[in-house]
Parts: sequence; C-alpha cells; structure tokens
Amino acid sequence: MAEDNVHPGASRQLLYGQDPSPGIVAVEQAGDSSVVLYRREVDGTVRREEDRFHPWLIAERPGPWTSLRGVTEIQRLRGDHPLCYLVDFASWQEYSDAARAARESSEPFFRFRSPTEQYLVRSGKTLFKSMVFDELLRLQLDIETLGLDPDDPESSIITIAMRLSTGQERFFANEAGEADLIQAATAWLIDQNPDVIEGHNVFNFDLPFLHTRAKRLGLDVRWGRDGSPLWVGDREQRFKAGPLTLPYRPGAISGRHIIDTYQQIQRYDVAGRLSSYALKNVMAVLFPDHARPVIAGSAIRETWQHGNLQDLEAYNLADVHDVDQLSRLTLPTEFYQAQLLPRSLQSTATGGPGEKINDLMVRSYIYQRHGLPRAQPPRPYPGGHAELLAVGSFSPVVKCDVESLYPSIMLRERIAAASDSLGASLPMLADLTRRRLEAKQWARESNASDREVWEGLQGSFKVLINSFYGYLGYSRGLFNDFDAAEQVTLAGQQLIRSVVDELGRRQAHPIEVDTDGVYFVPPAGVASEEEEICFVDGVGSILPDGIRLAHDGRYKGMLSLKLKNYALLAEDGSVIMKGSSLRSRRIEPCFRDFLRAAAVSFIHGEDAKVREDYFALAVRIRERDLSVSEFSQWTLLNPETAKSQPRLRRLLDRLGDTVQQGERVEIYERDDGELGLVNEYADDENIAFLLRRLHETAERFAPLFPQRADFLAFFPPITVRTDLNAALAAKATEQLTLFG
Repeated sequence: MAEDNVHPGASRQLLYGQDPSPGIVAVEQAGDSSVVLYRREVDGTVRREEDRFHPWLIAERPGPWTSLRGVTEIQRLRGDHPLCYLVDFASWQEYSDAARAARESSEPFFRFRSPTEQYLVRSGKTLFKSMVFDELLRLQLDIETLGLDPDDPESSIITIAMRLSTGQERFFANEAGEADLIQAATAWLIDQNPDVIEGHNVFNFDLPFLHTRAKRLGLDVRWGRDGSPLWVGDREQRFKAGPLTLPYRPGAISGRHIIDTYQQIQRYDVAGRLSSYALKNVMAVLFPDHARPVIAGSAIRETWQHGNLQDLEAYNLADVHDVDQLSRLTLPTEFYQAQLLPRSLQSTATGGPGEKINDLMVRSYIYQRHGLPRAQPPRPYPGGHAELLAVGSFSPVVKCDVESLYPSIMLRERIAAASDSLGASLPMLADLTRRRLEAKQWARESNASDREVWEGLQGSFKVLINSFYGYLGYSRGLFNDFDAAEQVTLAGQQLIRSVVDELGRRQAHPIEVDTDGVYFVPPAGVASEEEEICFVDGVGSILPDGIRLAHDGRYKGMLSLKLKNYALLAEDGSVIMKGSSLRSRRIEPCFRDFLRAAAVSFIHGEDAKVREDYFALAVRIRERDLSVSEFSQWTLLNPETAKSQPRLRRLLDRLGDTVQQGERVEIYERDDGELGLVNEYADDENIAFLLRRLHETAERFAPLFPQRADFLAFFPPITVRTDLNAALAAKATEQLTLFG
C-alpha cells in the first residue's frame, strides 16, 4: 500500500495542471522545436501563439542515449523506479530517429507519441481552462452521395450540410461541379473557424469520402487552422465503449478536434436502450417526440435526379441538427475531462479509461521529477459478483446501487498500486470524489443553464473516478497492480453479498446481482419512491463508513430470463432490453418487435396475449402480409466475409457491377434459399425460414417455463402445413403455470 507522499496541495495541481492559462482550444506541433497554441478570446476570436517545445522520453539508462544526435540533456529523476532518466531532444526529427533506433535495438523507454500530450504534460497546461461547454464552437457536418464507394466515378458528393453550435447553418449543392461544392463548403468552414468538427459516423464515412473524392479532383480539403489538409489514416484504430472495442478510421484536422457522435452515443448508452446506433434510430429512441424529414438511402439518387433539391436540403440539414443534439447530450463529459487531462478533446473522446489515468499518473510523477515503474505483466484475477437469483416476471422492481463501489473501497481501505511510491493516486481519487459530490449539489441547486455545466462536470468526474480501479488491471498502465485489483474485487464481492443478505432479511425479494447493483422486489408496505429510498437507506446502514448504497431506479416490472438478460418496464412505459437474448442487431425487425411486445405482456401477466401474438405473426408470415422491410437485414457486401458465406458470395457474383463491394445493402432470404436485395423483392420470401426464425425468437423465453414440454406447448414449432387454428385452440397443458 502506497503512502501519501505528495506534498501539500499537489494533488490539485496533479489533477488540474500547474498552469492556469485560460482559453486554449488546441495545441499543435509547429516545426521541429515549437508548438502552436490556439486561444479563444472573450470576444470569440482565436489568437495564435507559439511556444518553444523540445520532445522528450523516459529511459532506463543514460548510456545508449548520450551519443545520439540531438540529445540536449539527460536528467536523473528521483526514486528507485527503473524508468528514471529524462532525455530531452533538440528537435522532433532527432527525437523520432532516436526512438526508432531504440525500438529496433529493444532498448526500453517510455514516451507519449503525441506532441500535444508531450507538451501538455511538461508545461502543466490543459485545454479549455475557464471555459464552459457552450463556449466551444462546434460545427456539424453531413454529406449526401450518389454511392458508397468514393473511388467509383459515379459516386459523387451531391450535397453538404454544415451547422454551427450557435445556430448558423449552410447547405451546399453540387450544381456547378463537385470541386466547386467542396471548395464552397471549405471556404465557409474556414471563415467560421470552429474548434470542433462533428458528424455521425464521420470517421468511417464522411471524412474518408470527402478526402478520396477531393484527391480524385486534384484537391486538398484544407480545413486546418494553419491551412493544412485533412488527414485520413490508412490503418484502423480501436475505440473503446464499455466492454467493446470498435474499429474506426482515424482522421486529423490541425488546430481542430474531430468528434464522432456514432462513437459517443455508444459510450453514453450504458443502459443498453439502443438496438442500433444509426442516427435516425438513436433519435427515435432518445427523443420519441422528435420529428424530421426522412429520405430512404435507396431514394437519395432518385431524389437528386428528379431535382428535388428542397427535399434534400431539409433532409441534410435535419441530420446536422440531430448531430448537434446528440453532441450536446454526450460531449460535455469529454469536454470537462479534457480540462483535467493532458490530452486533446479528440484524444479524450476516443481514448480508453486506462490511458487517461495513466496520463494523470505520469504527469504527476514528471511534475515531481520522479522516475516511473514498468507495467506489470497481466494475470487473471476475480471479477465482480454477478448472480441470477430468480427467473420470471416481477412487479414492482427497484434497483439499488453501491455508489462508485470500487473507488470507495480503494479510498476506505487505502488500496493503491504498490509502485505508486509517491502516493499520488489516492489523493487524486479523493479530490475527484469530493468535487463530484460538490458538483452534484450545485446541479441540484442551480438554474437550468448552470445545471448543465455542473452535470457535465460531475459526469466527467464520475468517469475518471470509476477508471481508477480499472487502471489497476490495465495491462499497459505503468502503475498497474493486479494484486491490488484482486483485493478491491474481493472486497466488492463481500459487500454486495451483504447487501443481498440484508435485502432478504428485510423481506425484499432479490432478483439479480451485477457487480455493484441489485434488482429486487420491495417488501409489502414499500410503495412510493420516498419509501423505496428510505428502505434502501436502511439496507445501506449495514455498510462500512464511506460506502453508500443508493436508490438507482424504480420500474413497473422486470422480466428476468438468465444472467444479465432481462427486460425492464420503466415508469413512463418505455422498455429497456438487456443482454444478447433480447438485443441483437442481426434479428429481423418483425421478431425484434415481437420480443419487445412479448416481454411487456409477460411483465403485465398477459400470458395469453403473448401466445396470440405468436400465432398472429405466424399467420402474417404464412399469408405474406409483412412488408419486406419487416423481415430484411442489413449487411456489407464484403468479399472477405463472403468467402465463408456461400450465399453471400453468390449474391455478389449475381449482382456484378450493379453494386459496389463494401456497400451496405438490405437483403432477405428468398423462397429458393438464396439471398435477394430488398429492391428486387417479388413476394418471394422464404416462409419456412421465417417460421423457423419465429420459433427461434420465442426460444428466448424458454427459461420462464418449468419444463421443456410446457414451452413447446405454449410456443409450438410452426411449419407451412401446421393447422394454426387447431394449434392456437390447444391448451399448453391442463394447468399451464408459467415461471414454475
């Protein structure tokens, strides 16, 4: 366990930086030995200023570096950690050559690859000091094209919509040629001088498409604040959203940050409300009263060819309005984190939680001129306690949650990495925790506009607070410690089990436990939200000081199927589907709708309605009464994927040049067993296949039945020849009782 050796007041400096310089919105490398700072002034203008900068790294020994060209100074740092020599270089080129040579000779060292991060760590500066989120000038971007392959000569960009967070917007149409379109949009962007460029799937579509089309025309998309062109990488990087790491194609615009709301909404969706992260689906779920014009992707070309420019303008501008709304919902957390971290906003928004805590720890040690440890090799250790305690339909249901369980344990038990010899992590964690509580209090007491600021701050603090535990088990974290991570996890298991035991002792009915939370049916006499909160407070009274149990939600009902697979019916009637049994992007829309409706009916105790809906959908399938969009799926025409999928390969061969490889298309299974495009549909869907899919969908509810025979009686397999009237009339059992 580390001791608190950080000198008085240092934890605040380590968290917030040592330089209070306000208004810095971007830092970029400028030549080999300086950086450019872009600073937004009070009047809204952006001032450019230069600062000298010498790149650096941390080495284990001085010998291999002393003779290298460009090394200006080697300093021995304090402490006994192996990475203890700070090596400074005269220029970025000489630094890069030295790092490459060291890597080739397997000489150990640590460095930040980004010049921005190197400068911010050494200078003590961070971005956006003294700014609030609304002072950030953001530009939303959306393009419409005649195809999905930018290398196809016919897939030109036909419109570009841009909008500023201040409300100004512009629509550009390809009326005088694609080159003029790109140049007109570029001129407006440069004139507005935004800090951030935003779009939905902008990394994987809009920016690469613009970049490729411009290159075909001999143009550069010169959107940089220094006049430099948009850069789009050739290799995929990975973006972390919860347990998932997702690929994306990186891009960069000098002096500006790129934010992809397609990524941000996946981090935001911790409750799992969204089955798809496509823009229109996200807006429909998160903003159900939201209305906007829609043009199907397949109809864009026709709309353009018919000259319906007004419809395209309304549709294109609606997209950028939606992006702005999603950004306002998701980006403040990243913005306020960037005020703490030695990172750009773009790097903060795409970086994982372990990287961010590593930045804080390294900055704190460099600030105190102390050496760094090496990362421990990874090893397995126990995870959080997850347990399914009951299967079935329950109502009402309450969730209680141990607030910041693992960070609270770390603070109470003084658990930190053994290598944190300065004791920097726990003071930082304590300060973040205290400031989060203060921000939550201010949010409760503030008016609407100020409340947004405090909510953004407390959300940022929460993300970082919860990352301190994960950092202990982060394989690339210099201050990781798997023994400490295991100690925290085991303590957490013990605490949450004690909560479950106390719930039972107080006549509540626990349903499911997942790491730091428990869903349960409250005891008789606990009905209102106030009574639930009081009850949860009573349960939490058994926990040690510093560990708080909170009321974390109330629901009309819950359908529990298996561990981490359940449906929640919220007080407002909305439904949250959790787990692979109930959420899948590969399930056809008609079966997704059946799952959701069936879950709600089971929760309400309307079992007969579920069965009637099952047979009603079978009838619609048999009579070809479904629209093709109700049983279609989207797929990418990817030659690599097609190698292992013969039907997809045959579809590619059959379509030939009518579609582009890599294009996203809507397909269905034809009655001959082959795949077809939706726009070729001829009342020829495979009914037998869809009936099988219906029964496979119903299989998700099998855990509700005491015996397999009961399930098959309730949801009998249906074939093309099944007598549906007889099957519907038949009783599942003489006395069918669901849920055991």
